Amino acid sequence: MGMCSPSGGIESVISKIGDLKAIGDPNTRIDLKDDQDELIQQRWYGPDGRATMNRDWKHKDGNPRKPHIFPHDHPWNWNQNSPRQIYDENREISSDYC
Repeated sequence: MGMCSPSGGIESVISKIGDLKAIGDPNTRIDLKDDQDELIQQRWYGPDGRATMNRDWKHKDGNPRKPHIFPHDHPWNWNQNSPRQIYDENREISSDYC
């Protein structure tokens, strides 16, 4: 799918994890930054405007016995009840999304 340079452009917003919408402008990427202007998450949207991938650069880690590796990806599968896939430390970063 190659979403390095989404045809709809890249938007940068300052907010917090959890604020990005699941459906956005088609073929775009949103770079979510904190109030220090540090990148914390990216979200890619496909041709139908639905999220296709999240890349988390940092966030609070809820499981100290199994800490997250950063960055890590969360693919979206809209054929499942919960389309955003859970963290998997064995999932490699997708080279299609940059």
